[in-house]
Amino acid sequence: MLLGIHKYQTHEYEPAHPTLDTIWTKGAVRLRVIQAQEEQTDTGASSRETLLLIPSLINKSYIFDLTAERSMLRWFSEKNMDLFLLDWGNSAEDEGQKNLEGVIRDRLIPALEFVRERQGKKIHALGYCMGGTILLGAATQTHDILKSIILLAAPWDFHAGSQALLDRIKFWAPTVLPALDEKGALPVEWIQTLFASLDPEQGAEKFARFYDMERNSAQEKLFIAVEDWLNDGVDLPTLLARECIAGWYLKNEPLQNEWRIGEHTVSPETLECPALVIASSKDRLVEFETAAILAEKIPKAKLLDPACGHIGMIAGRNAVEDVWGKVGEWISSFS
Repeated sequence: MLLGIHKYQTHEYEPAHPTLDTIWTKGAVRLRVIQAQEEQTDTGASSRETLLLIPSLINKSYIFDLTAERSMLRWFSEKNMDLFLLDWGNSAEDEGQKNLEGVIRDRLIPALEFVRERQGKKIHALGYCMGGTILLGAATQTHDILKSIILLAAPWDFHAGSQALLDRIKFWAPTVLPALDEKGALPVEWIQTLFASLDPEQGAEKFARFYDMERNSAQEKLFIAVEDWLNDGVDLPTLLARECIAGWYLKNEPLQNEWRIGEHTVSPETLECPALVIASSKDRLVEFETAAILAEKIPKAKLLDPACGHIGMIAGRNAVEDVWGKVGEWISSFS
């Protein structure tokens, strides 16, 4: 493990993130596209299907565009689709993201509206992890924008499964919650400590495996790109952090039909567009039962259980075949 950490810290490889153009901003939020796509869509309405990628709030958006060789964004773009990437920016410094209502009504819904108007037709949207939960909150309020949604490891029943993460949060929250007002935000280091405590041995094992990887191999470079992304998270605003910790995890408000955005109750049963729910039995962060429940609650839902872990669904060696390809087939079925 120690040799693996040293190898990672001293490795000369630095992942290069391909350039993306910003076409819309509101507060800290940006919508980004591949340059060639921007030039194409400026000439008029596209006949291709449109997909908006929405990341989690606690990690940066380039998980969808890790490297030129491993990019969900570019893979879908090459499959005859118009791709848009939502970047939350620094949430802790954006007044419009101070709570979940602001994130959904003041940031995400306007972004969805912009893409819908720009494309001149309904669009598809994919939300990853808590980005998927937030997407569902927006989708139940926007009935003329979305053709379908893809919920990739999006938690809904926060008390389902083994409750391993819930148990850690119950231990962690009494110390963290009282300190949030003083801090002004939930520091990303505290979030990383929480996730690391879930399976300490996993961290040791992954760096031991990294030490044995062939120097400058594709596997080694992908490991570095993912690890850099994991260590490049963002702080959460105080109110938003409280809603996620206390409302989602401790009280399980979404499942209890008690999660409200203003006067609107977020009820998956009211979703009008079809949904592809992706929940993995190999996911230890958002366990299968936690996310799969949405396939039962959403009227027009399809469930997919890929053989990939939480990050593996985007960056793993089986991601293209088991996840990206299946999402592509789902979207193509609407053409």
